[in-house]
Amino acid sequence: MSAAELPPPVRVSPFIRACRYGALATGFTYGVLRYKYLKRKETKRREFENKQKAILDAKKAEEAKVNQRNEMIYLAKECGIKPPEGF
Repeated sequence: MSAAELPPPVRVSPFIRACRYGALATGFTYGVLRYKYLKRKETKRREFENKQKAILDAKKAEEAKVNQRNEMIYLAKECGIKPPEGF
């Protein structure tokens, strides 16, 4: 037998062929269902994070406003300027 000659292919049983395609279909179905489940879960997590981010951003903005006001009062005192009444 030379290297170029190959033996004839082995005939695969129809049962084995059906099992292979069944496993392929089962894997595909599992993947689709798992993807849908994980997508729903991730969507809920992102919605929750977006709500929390909005609350956190509002807190940070308020803290920045207070810090800026305190810094301006400090700078006014350092420069010898009396800060306005409402400030």
